[in-house]
Amino acid sequence: MHVANVLSVLDMPDRRALYLEGSAAEDADRAVVAPDGTVVVPAGTSQGFATYFGAFPASYWVRWTGTTVARLELSLEGAGTVRVSRSAPDGSSAVVATEPVAAELAIDVDVRDAADGGWLWFEVEATDEVRVRSGRWLVDVAPRREGRVSLAITTVNKPDFCHATLSAIAGSPALREVVDTVYVIDQGSDKVVDHPRHAEVARALGDQLTVIDQGNFGGSGGFSRGMLETLESGADAVMLMDDDVTVDPEALLRAVRFHRSAVDPVIVGGHMLDYYAPTVLHAFSEHVDQRHFMWGSVVREQERHDLATAPLRDTPWLHARADGDFNGWWMCLVPTTVLREVGLSLPFFIKWDDAEYCLRAGEAGFPTVSLPGAALWHVAWVDKDDTVEWQARLHTRNRVVTALLHARRPRGGTMLLDLLATDLKLLLGMRYYPVDLHVRALHEVLDGPLQLHQELERTVADARAIGTEYVETVRHGPGDEVFDAPDRAAGGQPVAPKPEGRARQAWFALRSISRTLRPVSAADRRRPSAVLQRSEAAWWEVPRHDSVLVLSGDGGSGTWLRRDVRTFWRLLVATSVAHLRLALRWRSTAARWRAAAPELASVEAWRRTFGR
Repeated sequence: MHVANVLSVLDMPDRRALYLEGSAAEDADRAVVAPDGTVVVPAGTSQGFATYFGAFPASYWVRWTGTTVARLELSLEGAGTVRVSRSAPDGSSAVVATEPVAAELAIDVDVRDAADGGWLWFEVEATDEVRVRSGRWLVDVAPRREGRVSLAITTVNKPDFCHATLSAIAGSPALREVVDTVYVIDQGSDKVVDHPRHAEVARALGDQLTVIDQGNFGGSGGFSRGMLETLESGADAVMLMDDDVTVDPEALLRAVRFHRSAVDPVIVGGHMLDYYAPTVLHAFSEHVDQRHFMWGSVVREQERHDLATAPLRDTPWLHARADGDFNGWWMCLVPTTVLREVGLSLPFFIKWDDAEYCLRAGEAGFPTVSLPGAALWHVAWVDKDDTVEWQARLHTRNRVVTALLHARRPRGGTMLLDLLATDLKLLLGMRYYPVDLHVRALHEVLDGPLQLHQELERTVADARAIGTEYVETVRHGPGDEVFDAPDRAAGGQPVAPKPEGRARQAWFALRSISRTLRPVSAADRRRPSAVLQRSEAAWWEVPRHDSVLVLSGDGGSGTWLRRDVRTFWRLLVATSVAHLRLALRWRSTAARWRAAAPELASVEAWRRTFGR
């Protein structure tokens, strides 16, 4: 038998629900975690481990590794009973084994019919106090790959986060045993090596740490550098990691063990838990919806699932094996076999690089598995809307390019109509800057792929330079006349209800467009006539105003949106023409991009970009 998961319990109240069943609000007789990681179950109580990190996702191991038997091994002290339960794909469960507490306990469970779904977990019922000193789940398949794994962290100005991650890695002998090199690709101005803790961390990791200082080539440039270094080092795989994360080393090890055991090479993705809401799971699996060619959860209603309020036992859909198209590169293990076959990332800077890569790999026969129990905590995207900032250009360009390369429906299904509708909403909402970026993005797509590598380092500066042409990009804060105007909350109108149905939305659009035909009053040009919280500034509310201040998430600053009739019509014509041109030239444009993609993702092209 070979180790798959090792029981790891972090003694952190805000994360307890991920490791142990039961809430912190329960009485004092619940289990406690000792400093050495031992779980102490008081006499007369029971403690379950049917949790995200405590349970074993048997169906994934059966489907991808050929596991037929899973074994639970526990080291215990005390008197009581251990029960092992198994769930079905519909979430129902049953006890499959019951054993008295013993110093060393081993329980085998036949799982050969569990490929479609199901977890295993155990529960300790204590007659006298029971101490769970250690535990692990093993499988009856031998590792098929033995090579070591590189860790590649791409960072821009987050040295505190990086050093916390490096310290966690340095403090885990088990993880370091399977790691070849930890690459930190530093693309910022606040350097990792200048951090006060760097000397200490560097000593701890020794020659396992390599810090690479390079220009800001975006996420795709940082991760491609990690891929390239891994190929040249001879490591067996690279685990790509974001910088603004916290990690449990055991969770990283689970991805490595799964990779080593898989029958055929697979990309092993880790889930994202919310850094600020640690029990909230971003998505269980993600795909690219071919109808609209847009990324997202396979089932949208399952996004942002709180495992504290709706734990494993109470959430049926968590038990069915979920297959997706891609995994975000906050944590994603890519075998070097895949790198050699399909190349590195496309030079997208950021956005869609992870989805495009996994789609490309999938078409080459390398699926992506988002593995439960392999995860980290990532800072969520809650404080800003990057679809109306400089990144808007990349959202559109990279989505369209990915569709040209991988869409199975003509013109990416309804994608072009969706993009055009989005531009109309933005224009009606007085967001002119992102629409300008979208138009330029479509022109880039139509012009072809020749400049992608060359313009990587200019991406941010070029997009922000365009923003200087638009007053909506100016941030207003305390001390600013616009922000502090006594009547800035004037207007007094309640937020409008969202128009439902195509007919009402069409009527709303026509009525809002007609509003652009009338001039803006002098008063509205001088200061906002209303103020909206960020949550209120929906596409159906902002067009009701000619001048409105939209506050940031924390309310400490705001963006002043003002209707500009000439800019509205100029950009409406420009985006309509650009979308029409792309629709008419879709096939020829797709052929050009598909012909160029292998070179764009090649090791040689990235070496030239890195100056190597």
